[in-house]
Amino acid sequence: MATTIADLGRGHEFTGKLLRVLAEDGLNDEVPSILVNDRKARHLAVQFLNILAGSSGTVPSYQRARDILGDDFISPQEVAEARGVSYTEVQLSQLASTLPSKEVLQWARDNGFAVVAGPPSEMNILGIRDLNPQLFWSKQSGWYAESSEKFARKDTTGTTWLVLRKDPVTNSTRKTWSEQQELLTDVERVPNAAEAAWFFTTYAAVRGTRLVPNGYVRTSSVDSDGDHVHVGFDDGGLGVSSSWYGYCGDGIGVASARK
Repeated sequence: MATTIADLGRGHEFTGKLLRVLAEDGLNDEVPSILVNDRKARHLAVQFLNILAGSSGTVPSYQRARDILGDDFISPQEVAEARGVSYTEVQLSQLASTLPSKEVLQWARDNGFAVVAGPPSEMNILGIRDLNPQLFWSKQSGWYAESSEKFARKDTTGTTWLVLRKDPVTNSTRKTWSEQQELLTDVERVPNAAEAAWFFTTYAAVRGTRLVPNGYVRTSSVDSDGDHVHVGFDDGGLGVSSSWYGYCGDGIGVASARK
């Protein structure tokens, strides 16, 4: 007679209860044998269970991220509530399984970065503005909506974790674009305009705090004249402008994202 899941658990009270409950819910009797003999299957099962339990070295929990970063961690659930978007179960699982490691989360905390869930679909800066126009200085149209400004349609952000610095890179104002690049570490890059816009407006929508007030950070996006696009908040919302790569003004630093 074949051994059932319930039979396997009778030798240990907790294990027996667990296996009997799983059997009652329809778990196939072949699953234990598969888990014993197939290492890949065990890994996938453990990964999934750790997501449910909310803790794993491979798949860190949101609680771990909150414990490390506090308000500087923004989950997809918080994004959905504040920005009126919806994530599929597959997307939520993808985000849970790709959450940055404990070491990266600690690095983000120690270096003034925040970790924010990206949108549930590829979005450019115009699409981001359409979601919540009140968060932008220009509520509609504007210079970057012109057809000549290809960056506003081509440069996007998607369903991933954005790890961006909350302020301009230290000592990056009053420097040219080239000089600003020299301030980045090997694990940093300059985000594009859509990534920066999503990050800053989402932080504002969820936390009620407008980062980079009364200043700008350069992004990797370039306008039709070849000038780098920069973004920053003022009283009217997120402003989007651009400046010559050789310009070095007081209020223009550079944005930074973790690679």
